[in-house]
Amino acid sequence: MSYFKWLMTTLSLLLISAVLIVTVNFIVDTHAIRLSLFNMAGNIRQDAYPEAINQHTFNPEFIFRNPEKFDSFLFGSSRVAVIDVTKIPSGRFYNMSYSEALPAQHLAILKTFLQKGIRIKTVVIGLDEFCFTLPATHHQKQLLRIMHPDVSGQNRLEFFAMYFFRKPTLWEVNTWRDRIFYHKNEKKFLLDDHGMNLGWLEKEKTVEETGLPIFDSAIREYKPIRFGAKETEEALDVIKAIVALSRIHHFTIVFFINPFYSRLYLNNAEAFSSVKARLAQVTDYYDFSGLNSVTTNAVNYYEESHYRYRVGDMIVLRLFGGNAKKPPDDFGVMVTRQNIGRHLENQKSELEDYLKTRHLQ
Repeated sequence: MSYFKWLMTTLSLLLISAVLIVTVNFIVDTHAIRLSLFNMAGNIRQDAYPEAINQHTFNPEFIFRNPEKFDSFLFGSSRVAVIDVTKIPSGRFYNMSYSEALPAQHLAILKTFLQKGIRIKTVVIGLDEFCFTLPATHHQKQLLRIMHPDVSGQNRLEFFAMYFFRKPTLWEVNTWRDRIFYHKNEKKFLLDDHGMNLGWLEKEKTVEETGLPIFDSAIREYKPIRFGAKETEEALDVIKAIVALSRIHHFTIVFFINPFYSRLYLNNAEAFSSVKARLAQVTDYYDFSGLNSVTTNAVNYYEESHYRYRVGDMIVLRLFGGNAKKPPDDFGVMVTRQNIGRHLENQKSELEDYLKTRHLQ
């Protein structure tokens, strides 16, 4: 074989391989990038999507295509995805939750909304412990969490290549095989018309029927952790910027700290205490974390990191009020500069009593 024929054959094989890889990735669409960003239809549906959907891209795209539909937004991690925003009494809310959400990402999206002329009336932001431990750059190469290119400023062609011009994982290949040859097209990620994740409904049914926890809820060894000073400082600076943005553009901003299950909360409690003290100097917020009647009851959670729909309803009632049954008195404390010292002393006492009772010290 001549050198020219060998070169053409090699290039042809490489081209065929590249086309095959792009085609498989595009069809399987593990992260729902084709179904959202590269969907040529005028609108994208609230529907069932692949389990690994990138909501960091999907959610902003949905709002960009429906700029008049919503004027209020709930931001936060997948934990807040169970909050039914239709129960918030004022505003047309959309649940903007996405995996491992960070304040810097909320700020970037809000700025993009404003640049595109999207009206903002109210913003509610749920905060987690990792908001103060992960740097803003943490998600830049994670396909599940890369920001929408209109938000990040990334070139769309480069964005396309990142998702579709790559070697698919074995799991993705198996998914593609099941769809093509076995006609299995299970889409486990369900969203309602306002962005709430309906994917927990099966587990919700199980908990309701049994009245028992559906995960290992045993308390582990007590090992307090520390938050990185740099990451904490960055997060607080971003929250300051969000507060400033709300004042400039005259929208209401409400912050709350998510109700972590007690086992997850324990080792974060001491480090989080200093963050809460500093956060109170930046903004008022509601604190649902701690060792209260909700967070110490495993029946209120689907797993260690995710609380149930009914807990989401309690959060809405505490934040906005309503006619439904009030949440427990110890669930959700309004924290300000004036009461932060007393609040942290109460939580410190609760932690000490809890550790003594369970002999974890």
